[in-house]
Amino acid sequence: MVKSIKNIIFDFGGVIIPIDPMAFAGGLINLGCNDVLGLHETLLKEDVYTRFEKGEMSPEGFRMMLRKGLSQSVSDEKLDQAWNLIIGEIPSHRVKFLEGLKAKYRTFLLSNTNKIHYDHYQRKFRKTYGYPSLDSLFEKAYYSFQLKLYKPDPAIFEFVLNDKGLNPAETLFIDDFQANIEAAKILGLQVIHLVDGMEVTGIYLKD
Repeated sequence: MVKSIKNIIFDFGGVIIPIDPMAFAGGLINLGCNDVLGLHETLLKEDVYTRFEKGEMSPEGFRMMLRKGLSQSVSDEKLDQAWNLIIGEIPSHRVKFLEGLKAKYRTFLLSNTNKIHYDHYQRKFRKTYGYPSLDSLFEKAYYSFQLKLYKPDPAIFEFVLNDKGLNPAETLFIDDFQANIEAAKILGLQVIHLVDGMEVTGIYLKD
């Protein structure tokens, strides 16, 4: 039971929008990657994913790292297309759910994301739903690559709370990663950990 909630902070991938990392793996194979697992391990070892999502690496630098695992020359556009296969469609019922919540609560988005994915889903959302941007569904959206901060670092939660003057005890944070949930709990936020395909629209909030 969630009580006395005035503010809701949503994660994006895995909460509002489905993600499929294996689709990216398939995209790399189609581009000539003969060792997807090896490339992935290299990217993890060199902290490439995190650095990219913290805005410490440019899209050009990220693509350069991907090209190290390919056996042929590939355009930026095709690399971006493969990388963006991770991002699914935002279901229309979730858009309506968020529209309804915004009328009752102060709602925010807090996402670990990168410039390539950001440009992709903003463009896709505008085309699909006619909004100026995905951010329009919330009072404000916060992205790791812009803030140079990254969940579960407490600093990113503190930034959002301070930026909007939110009381942690009156703020609900919804995420699908346990580490992010634990970091938010330490700061006094109420939390919901979405697991096993739990539907975000099934959340019951008590005024």
